[in-house]
Amino acid sequence: MKLVSLKQAQAKLLNAMADERIRALMLATFKKDRSLTLRRTDEGWELEERGFANAVTPLAAGPAGKRAIKEAFKREFPRSNKLYLSESLV
Repeated sequence: MKLVSLKQAQAKLLNAMADERIRALMLATFKKDRSLTLRRTDEGWELEERGFANAVTPLAAGPAGKRAIKEAFKREFPRSNKLYLSESLV
């Protein structure tokens, strides 16, 4: 896990669906009490939220999926400046 800025983490999360090498990407707060995990499945992608909302949501490709990621990002990290980033590659 490495500590990255909020903007860098958000850009990495939004562009992760286009990268074929990424199998899973996790973002966590400094205290690690809230997190978002983007995971590749057989059917596509799923977004797991832990913190304010505890849910696993399948994501559609395109703008609808990116909108769901942005909403979850704002919900889980409203006051964060730095996030821990962990990625799993194929």
